[in-house]
Amino acid sequence: MGDIIVGVDGSDGSRAALRWAARTSAARGAGLRAVTAWQYPANAVTPAGPARLPGPEEMDERTCDEVRAVVREELVADADLVEVEAGRGPAASVLLTAAARPGTDMLVVGARGLGGFAGLLLGSVSQECVEHSPCPVVVLRGDPETMDGPIVIGLDGSEGSIRALEWAIDLAEATGVPIVAVHAPIIGANNAMMDAARQALEQWCAPIGARSVPHELRIEPGDARTALEHVADETGASLLVVGTRGLGAVRGLLLGSVAGYVARYSTRPIAVVPRSTG
Repeated sequence: MGDIIVGVDGSDGSRAALRWAARTSAARGAGLRAVTAWQYPANAVTPAGPARLPGPEEMDERTCDEVRAVVREELVADADLVEVEAGRGPAASVLLTAAARPGTDMLVVGARGLGGFAGLLLGSVSQECVEHSPCPVVVLRGDPETMDGPIVIGLDGSEGSIRALEWAIDLAEATGVPIVAVHAPIIGANNAMMDAARQALEQWCAPIGARSVPHELRIEPGDARTALEHVADETGASLLVVGTRGLGAVRGLLLGSVAGYVARYSTRPIAVVPRSTG
């Protein structure tokens, strides 16, 4: 298993992300790296003249010390298992650079870090990570204390959704939770169309059975976005997983309508899995 990276800035959201990432890394037998970022203020001039700022190396060490303190508070005895590093620059850029390193399997962030607007479910850093990360991104909503609920995943037969299913199977197998696979045919589908939808879902989900992961298949006619939210709420999902359309020429269309909606508006922890990695 490759490393799990978690963004830590001291906020409540990043602390919840750290705890989730630690539990998941232990279950998967993966390494865990807590990554933070810093940059000099744009205006460092006081009435007495330019402020004296620490040098870059000193700032690196100060920032790492702050994150180490957070890791010790949250993980106690397991804190020594976490590698801490600080990057120079905007937080999203630092996290995406770390996510692009070979051997990174997952990036975990809080939905909102320090300085966000209370009305937004997805802050600017998590938004950029979801849209541009080359590896799967988990966005923690709130503070899930357990991972016992099922993993709910939306499937439509696309390359992105199949890649997301492969990732979800690995996570479910490691953490011991079931998978609920959801497909949403159009409203008003006749019996033949519904039968075809069920057969397609069974075919897509054959790899779940091959891995002996407990699972349930759900056909939910209608809008895939509301269908996924409905099933996640009904089953008490611990994670809602969606795939992206993959890397395209138009970066703003990376997520697709379903993944984009879930990323912005779902109130549950979500995972967005790119169509291809590396």
